Amino acid sequence: MPKQSKLVSFPVRVSEEVERLFDEIIHRPWGFMGELKEWHPSIDLYETPEAFILEADLPGVKNEDVKVEIEGGDLILQGRRLFERNHKGNKFYCQERSCGDFIRRIRLPESVDRDKIKAEFKDGVLRVVVPKIKKRGEES
Repeated sequence: MPKQSKLVSFPVRVSEEVERLFDEIIHRPWGFMGELKEWHPSIDLYETPEAFILEADLPGVKNEDVKVEIEGGDLILQGRRLFERNHKGNKFYCQERSCGDFIRRIRLPESVDRDKIKAEFKDGVLRVVVPKIKKRGEES
């Protein structure tokens, strides 16, 4: 009996995933994928011995479009980022910058002095300092 050789058979049609990747390479040379639909600014929240500090990256947001409020036991950060879209007729390869309204709500601990909260907005970064209530015997 002759020995049969086992040949690797390739699919007649390239898989959809490979086609998609090939399309990405040809038509979108930078390899960006997907779209960001909503904008949620990134924040850092950390604690020092004297206060809780919130820092939020808000590039492209105007000072008048940012609001910091206390509602009940929550610190509320809200605002809006708008871009002028003067790109009609241009071919986009990637559009990841999102804009629109945003709101972040952070529950504050009971140990903070809500009357002494300070906010500063500089170079696209919002910094909110939420001081802790000083305990008896602590110096100012």
